[in-house]
Amino acid sequence: MVEFENENENTSEESAPVQDEVRDTPCDESVTNDATESGEPRFTASTVLVGSEGSDAVMNGEAVVAVAPKRTALSVFYDYVETFCYALALMMVLFLFVFRYVSVDGDSMLGTLHNKDKLIISNLFYTPKTGDIVVINPESHGSSEEPIIKRVIAVEGQTVRIDYENWAVYVDGVKLDEPYIEAMKTNSSMNRGSLGAKYETEVVVGEGKVFVMGDNRNNSKDSRDRAYGEMGINRILGRVIIRLTPNFGTVD
Repeated sequence: MVEFENENENTSEESAPVQDEVRDTPCDESVTNDATESGEPRFTASTVLVGSEGSDAVMNGEAVVAVAPKRTALSVFYDYVETFCYALALMMVLFLFVFRYVSVDGDSMLGTLHNKDKLIISNLFYTPKTGDIVVINPESHGSSEEPIIKRVIAVEGQTVRIDYENWAVYVDGVKLDEPYIEAMKTNSSMNRGSLGAKYETEVVVGEGKVFVMGDNRNNSKDSRDRAYGEMGINRILGRVIIRLTPNFGTVD
């Protein structure tokens, strides 16, 4: 036990000069190690800033600030062009797969829509319901014929009955509230069409079908006519989302 204690003492004595040697070793330019009067080390660090190119800039303990070069007008122009191209590509994708731009042709929806009105329609996640205004391409239309725009009156499984004398439409036994046809009413009865007599009593709309009519009831070819009848849901191109011109806003 005594021998171990002696060895520790020798070791401490031998290490003392080494500590002095470390204190005498000069530091680099950025950190200075000076001995204070109390024997404690004192450290002075230079300020280091990162220049515009990512390098540390230090000179004689003072900060060197690197100013980034001004952007040229050409680089700003390229940024604007790039942003415009991205926006244009996004709009093209939206109008190819989400929205469509259509123009009304005819007067069958007068009271709500007018000839040449510009509309945006969409079929994304769409399930038709009573009251929707839709653009539809009837089965009877050939490839050269344009789609038509009508209002959904009833969907598959619902019953339809029309009181032509009183301009009233009943769906599942309930009279529809249709303020949009008021301006187009006449003193005569509502046009029956070639299938009109069929709907004087309740008729169930077939599976996968919709029953549609124009708001201008006496100037519209729709599901009351044999040429169209009930139309397939899969023939609906989209529901009217918004009117662009002439009066911007939603359409009910």
